[in-house]
Amino acid sequence: MAAPMAYSTLNKPADGYIIERDLGVVFGTAVGANWNFTFSVQKAMRDAARAIEETRTTAMTVMGQKAAERGANIVLGVSFDTERQQGVAIVTCWGTACVVKADPSRAHVAAPVAAAPGAAPVVAMPAMPP
Repeated sequence: MAAPMAYSTLNKPADGYIIERDLGVVFGTAVGANWNFTFSVQKAMRDAARAIEETRTTAMTVMGQKAAERGANIVLGVSFDTERQQGVAIVTCWGTACVVKADPSRAHVAAPVAAAPGAAPVVAMPAMPP
């Protein structure tokens, strides 16, 4: 089983890691349309936010799968674009698929980063064997 994909909004790996290979830009796009017209503005906003979040997660998963197919263990510089028109959310995300490894000259720095409970691992970098 492959290790889970790591993601970072930064354009460089976490402190203590180096880029071994740059595998190019990867994209993920998803379309979500799962909220309905309602007379409650609060409910409509809540439904729209949930739909966009679910669509963003799907787009990120697609991007991660494409990165894994190239042999990456992280996607760096992750960015999103969200468009919402007439009840449809279109989310595109992109980043650079890379293979990173612990920097042998800085082995004391490379350590696992604990993510907050329930938080998406967007910036967390797993410890990798040297």
